[in-house]
Amino acid sequence: MNIVSNSLPPKPVPDLQRLIKIAEEELSHTDPSPFSSSAFDRVKEKISEYTVELITESVKVARRHDSDSVSPSYVDRASEYLISQSGSKTYRHLGTIGGILLGAVGSNVLSMITTRQFTLGGIVVTVVLTLVGSFLVAVNMVKD
Repeated sequence: MNIVSNSLPPKPVPDLQRLIKIAEEELSHTDPSPFSSSAFDRVKEKISEYTVELITESVKVARRHDSDSVSPSYVDRASEYLISQSGSKTYRHLGTIGGILLGAVGSNVLSMITTRQFTLGGIVVTVVLTLVGSFLVAVNMVKD
């Protein structure tokens, strides 16, 4: 039985390797003047990585749409996903924390209503959690 880890990038297929070679050849004719040689090598590595990720994600998008081939719009969607994915993790986590805080507010309000105990401390905590949770969810929504 062959088990493949999701954390490792898929092994490039021959067509993919051919595309990477073409990109590397194009870059070899590019003037690396603003970069040091090691920095330009890193740029080439990152371009190869992005190429593999873009092709893989484009195929995933096509599969989600039950398509036999990858259209330009699928490549655009895959590119947007890869670009937006990198920086939005922090905001996604903030939105999750905000949602948890708002859930605590709901629980707190229900508890106060059912027990009919409206203490100053309970009300202050509920208001603060509501403000912080709403702010965190709003930040997530704006950045998404």
